[in-house]
Order: sequence, then C-alpha cells, then structure tokens
Amino acid sequence: MVAVGAVAYHADESDLCVDLFRQVFVPLRAAGAMGPVAHLLAVQADALLATGRWAEAAELIEEAQAFAVVRGMTCAELDLEALRVTLDALRGDNEPGVELTGPNWHAVSLDENRATMARMLRARGLAALSLGDHESAFRNLRSLFEDDGTPVHNLLSGRSIAALAGAAQRLGRHREAAHVLAAVRQTEGRRPTLRMTLLMHHAAALVDLDADTEKQFRLAVVHPGADQWPMERALARMSYALWLRRRRRPREAREQLATVIEAAARLGAHRLAAQAGAELRASGGTAAPKAAAPLAELTAQQQQIVRLAANGLSNREIGERLFLSPRTVGTHLYNVYPKLGISSRHQLRDIVEQRMGREGTGGR
Repeated sequence: MVAVGAVAYHADESDLCVDLFRQVFVPLRAAGAMGPVAHLLAVQADALLATGRWAEAAELIEEAQAFAVVRGMTCAELDLEALRVTLDALRGDNEPGVELTGPNWHAVSLDENRATMARMLRARGLAALSLGDHESAFRNLRSLFEDDGTPVHNLLSGRSIAALAGAAQRLGRHREAAHVLAAVRQTEGRRPTLRMTLLMHHAAALVDLDADTEKQFRLAVVHPGADQWPMERALARMSYALWLRRRRRPREAREQLATVIEAAARLGAHRLAAQAGAELRASGGTAAPKAAAPLAELTAQQQQIVRLAANGLSNREIGERLFLSPRTVGTHLYNVYPKLGISSRHQLRDIVEQRMGREGTGGR
C-alpha cells in the first residue's frame, strides 16, 4: 500500500494516495509505530492539502512535526513546516512577514534536498500571494524553475505553474511566465496527468498571449475530474470570473463567483471567500448566496446511511442496522457523493458536523 500510494502521489491520483496512506498510517499512528513510514508523512499531508482535507492535514502536520523534532528528522521537520505555512496561506490565516528560516536551513543541504526546497519556495510564494505581495510571490515561485524554465524539482515545481502565472499576470510579466510554462509543457510530455493538464490550462489563460484565453479557462474548470483538487479549481474559477468582469460579462462572472464562494466556504478558505464576495458585489450581485444544507437533498434513508458512515461504520455494519446489503449501501454512498460535493468517504464526517452545527446554532 505504501508503494502504490507513493506512485499515486507522483501520478497525481491524489484521492487514491490519501486513501491508501490512511489505511497504513492510521493503525501505525495508533500504535505509536510511525518510524517505517515517517519519511512519507509530508507526502500524505501534501495530498490531504491538495484534495481539500485541510482539517485532517492540520492534525497530521502537528503530530508529524512533533514526531520529527523528537527523532531529529530535520528534512521531514522542514517539509512539514513548509506545508503548515502552505495551509495557512490557503486558508488566508497567514500574517505578513512569514519567513521559512532558522538553524535547520544550515543543517540541511537544500541543493541536495530539492523536494524540501520546492515545498519551502511554494509555501513562501503562496503566503505572499495570499497577502497580495505579488513581487515576493513571483520571486519565490520563479525560483522553482531554472533560468531556462526547467523545473528545479521534476514533480513539485510544475504544480505551482498556475500560481506563478497568477503573480506574473499582476506584474505584467506574461512573457517570462509563458516561457516557464513552455518548459513545463515540455517536461510533462505528451501525456501529462489530469491535474497538470488543468494547471497548465489555467496558467495559459493567464499568461499565454497567443492562446485562446476563454477556451483555456473553460478547459481549466469544466472537467468533472477537477473536483479532486477543489482549491485549484476554485482559484481557476476566480481567475475566469475576473476575466469575465473585464469583458463586461457580469452575469457569467457572477455564476463563477457564486461557485467559488461555495467552494471556499466548504474548504475554509476565508480570504478567497472574502475576495470572491467583494467581486460578486462589484459585478452586481447583492450578496453571497447562502449555502444550502448539503444533506437536505438526500432521502431519509440516504441521510441515515451518511450519518452511520460518518461515524465510522463499514458498509456491512450499516447494512445490518438498516436491513440492506453491503452492495446497496455502497451504491447509495456512491450516488450521494456528487450531491454533497465530496469525493471520498472520510469527508462525510465534515458534512454531518456542519449540519449539526447549523441545527445547534441557527435552527432555533
């Protein structure tokens, strides 16, 4: 499972990576026996961030950092600190002046640990982007690539191409970012992963002056598989909405912004939600649409199944309680995932907790 999970991470099969690693990590964490897989803690945390499982990522990062410090695992500690800063930036919880420096920088040869260096540069870049410091964002994200545009790290650098393009667009440095994008395309070859394909479409829409901008935006947001990376899709929609506004197409911009606000609220991306809300009002919307209770659209039986699954029961155990076959339970769960806007079983707990929170505070 570790081997296949690692391959899934490199192949951008992020949901599969999370699910396989969870099967390995959960029992090992419970037994206090993380040693054999400690070097993959950052990989799991990174996959959790990419797929929008931020609460789980935060918990893992905190626990894994303590583990790494106690055992003197300097590279793992730096990786996890970079991912913590990345999470803060995605949520919009970071503060100005964030720096990833310290004595460990001198204890590790970052030139020989390019994955660690790539995670640090990405964290700095995203933190600066979140705060509107596009110069710093561009400088850090551009450092993920050599002068000729070749990725510094053959896997992690390319995943920041859309963020780099976003910073470059704000600074008017389209050509330089387009040069890097061309190098990334060459590195990815003729069969890039779906995730990289979507990120390159987003980047092209922002900085490729020879591209059909709207076509690139639509290719970046319409593929149903993009749901696997909800924040990346939300950011692409945000960029598209801004472009539509500049083209005096406010109704279409409002459609994109409403979706961004819903996704950002679900993820806990506070700053993105606020930015999208401001753009929605500026484009003629009166208020951000109120999110519907996600369980309300399900049948009573489906709601029972969701609640039991969220509590950790297996399909067989749920079936025994509701007098259904395990296969029927599985079919119900498969059908409700799209209605709830999720892609895997573990996300059910968040949906149920959100519903309970609303009932406890606003249902009086």
